[in-house]
Amino acid sequence: MILGYWGLILNILSIILVSLCASLIFISVTLYFISNSLNRFQANAKISILWCIGILPWVISLFSVALLVLPELASNNDTWLSTFLHWHHIYHFEILSWHGASLSVFCIVFFGVCLTKLVKAIKANALLNQLDFFIENTNEKPGLTVIESLGCKAFTSGFFRPRSYITSGLSDQLTSQEATVIAEHELAHAKAYDPLRKYCFSLLAAFFPTFIAQQLNNDFSLALEQVADESVLSTVNDETVIAKTLLKVSKLSHQRIGTTMPASNCHFSTHPLTLRIEYLFTDNKGLSFPISIFLSLTIAIALLSHLSVDLFHHALERLFSH
Repeated sequence: MILGYWGLILNILSIILVSLCASLIFISVTLYFISNSLNRFQANAKISILWCIGILPWVISLFSVALLVLPELASNNDTWLSTFLHWHHIYHFEILSWHGASLSVFCIVFFGVCLTKLVKAIKANALLNQLDFFIENTNEKPGLTVIESLGCKAFTSGFFRPRSYITSGLSDQLTSQEATVIAEHELAHAKAYDPLRKYCFSLLAAFFPTFIAQQLNNDFSLALEQVADESVLSTVNDETVIAKTLLKVSKLSHQRIGTTMPASNCHFSTHPLTLRIEYLFTDNKGLSFPISIFLSLTIAIALLSHLSVDLFHHALERLFSH
């Protein structure tokens, strides 16, 4: 048994674990039923919603720690809150118990996910460095780089110093107007540090169930592409030209199968073109961020998670004597 402040720290980690699992379950169930509703919002609003969804389980977990631990730390813990929510022996942590076993599994999963994402980031950075041997700066657009390759690709890569690339195989088949569309689109990704944002969001999404995480990542990538498509209108004020360029590049890129690129890259034509083109031509881009609805769902999920933590803890305390 571990006593004192180390016991307190391990109990806090246990609370975070149980609350995180509970909130992930409730959020995943909610997303399963309302995932299609995200397309009703503006692209920027959708990005904000997805960020909130990714961060919400961790915020709820910290809030659970405050609700369960602070009353126990108070000199007089006989408060109205402790009647409903409390954590037994906050300064005592038994390693050979469900607390220790669950916390060990959580640490393995947490560090496993973080290590996997770190390895992918290192590989993506190494691949980006290798491109320096095959690039040739173009005179058409500052910051846009041409890769000598027969493949047809346009993408933005790099976390802290993002750069936009286009292959010579694609560049040679484009008109000047089409090249401008691609250049403006990819440079918009670079200015917004979208590869870094995709990587950070994928790290948050990795703790959700696999099918939910995949949907979240797809929705986030689509929203980034829609924002980049819309930014092109400031230079090429013709949705038809942008849409035709999307279709042309998509067709060309599927004719040649090239090397698989890191998921953190922002590719010009690897997302649902129908949704992107519909968004371009729609005058009403959708709803803004639903503050009231989101707050209501957050409060509901937080309450369910807190109650689940307390009920789960007491149920196991009765089942296992330690």
